[in-house]
Amino acid sequence: MIERVTPLHVATINGVSVRFFRGPATGPDMPWHAHEELLAALALPRDLRRVLKAALLKCWKEACHTVEVDGEPVLIAPHFVAQGLIGMAQEVGKSITTTPDRVDREYASAGVAAMNALTAHIPAAEDRFTWAMQAFHNQGGAS
Repeated sequence: MIERVTPLHVATINGVSVRFFRGPATGPDMPWHAHEELLAALALPRDLRRVLKAALLKCWKEACHTVEVDGEPVLIAPHFVAQGLIGMAQEVGKSITTTPDRVDREYASAGVAAMNALTAHIPAAEDRFTWAMQAFHNQGGAS
């Protein structure tokens, strides 16, 4: 049975609603994203999105998780996966999509809002910064 979760933040990125989640680890972690929503925000063709999702599940299956949101399964992935996808789109996707730079800016802004939601329980700014640095180091168990 998959875990039921609620998004901690929802942002519009390139006109697409992208949900952000708390990662499955118990310690500090960067916000996770709904993978297929980020692929859609990158304005990649549907067939390429399917190929990229399959490659993610083949190569990074341990890093991703499926959760239940409003009765539906949602594949979530850690922050470093989003960085890789956006970077790939910026480098090689210019002939496929015209929006990777916009997605990069809007994802960064949304990530800050999601991180603020993750650290809302921490009263002191210095403690929030320490938590965020630990989260960056831990991101998705990639350390």
